[in-house]
Parts: sequence; C-alpha cells; structure tokens
Amino acid sequence: MTDPNIFKKTFPDLKQVDGKHYLNKAIQPFTFCRANNFNITQSNIIKYASRLYDHVDGPKLQLEKIIHYCELELTHLKKEDE
Repeated sequence: MTDPNIFKKTFPDLKQVDGKHYLNKAIQPFTFCRANNFNITQSNIIKYASRLYDHVDGPKLQLEKIIHYCELELTHLKKEDE
C-alpha cells in the first residue's frame, strides 16, 4: 500500500506545520505572495491578515503583527528617502 504521507511530500501546499489556519484557504498565502512577487513585508502582512480570525492567538495579536510590519516598512522607506 502507498504511504498516504507521500502526497504531503509531493504537494507541500497540502500540509501545514503547527495548526490548520492556512489549509482552509482557497489559496495559500505563500502561493499568493509568490505569484504577485511580494517582498517580505508584504508577504508577512498577507500572512497575518489571512489568518486573522483563524489563528489560535486571536485577531488582536495578528493585527498587532500587521501594524508592526507596516511600521517597519515605513521606517525603511523613510530611510531610503534620506
């Protein structure tokens, strides 16, 4: 009999390490971000926004993480302007 985990190795978007908050999405945040050539800041904002109400830590912490990445990117852009 074929090992059922072979599909998870062949199709990594069918698995998730620690939780299931991305598996119920129509498209994985990683796939969406790669397809749109997002940078690390954009990708993290999408990641936290996509799991806003699905993550065990709750929406407030996810929003705080989004805000933090926005602040980091804003600081970066201001430094580039100098």
